[in-house]
Amino acid sequence: MELGIAAIGIASVALCAMPFVITNRSRKIKEKVVLTSLKEVAHQHNCEISEHEIFGHYAIGVDRTKNFVFFVLKIKEAIQQQYVDLTTIKTCEIANIGKSYARKEKIIDRLKLNFFPVDNNKPDTVFEFYNADINYQLSGEIQSIEKWNSLIKNMLKNKE
Repeated sequence: MELGIAAIGIASVALCAMPFVITNRSRKIKEKVVLTSLKEVAHQHNCEISEHEIFGHYAIGVDRTKNFVFFVLKIKEAIQQQYVDLTTIKTCEIANIGKSYARKEKIIDRLKLNFFPVDNNKPDTVFEFYNADINYQLSGEIQSIEKWNSLIKNMLKNKE
């Protein structure tokens, strides 16, 4: 009798834990794909990622020695790779696009990191950290974009 109860208990625990294990495994596989893509775009420009962050649907990394920033955005099954050579950049700024309401509440629709080139004839480069049409809820993107904006601005100061 006690053996049967123990078996039912073990099976119940395993059954309850299964969704967490599957979700964690799936997340790690997605992160590995995004990180591999980030390293691939860095390798294409003869760079090494010295610091990076993976955040679900995107990854960002820098090569501090060569002053490059790399960004990979994964939307569904499509992977978009971008890079910026900081030697050609004047500054970078956060673009927080959203709607403001009467109670001074702001609903964020998009979070972007804009890179403005030294040459005004060249287009700006934009890394999109958050889009409300794709991700329905913010989950740390604000802190992430602020961290990377600060880090990149420090790299820009050091190149001068």
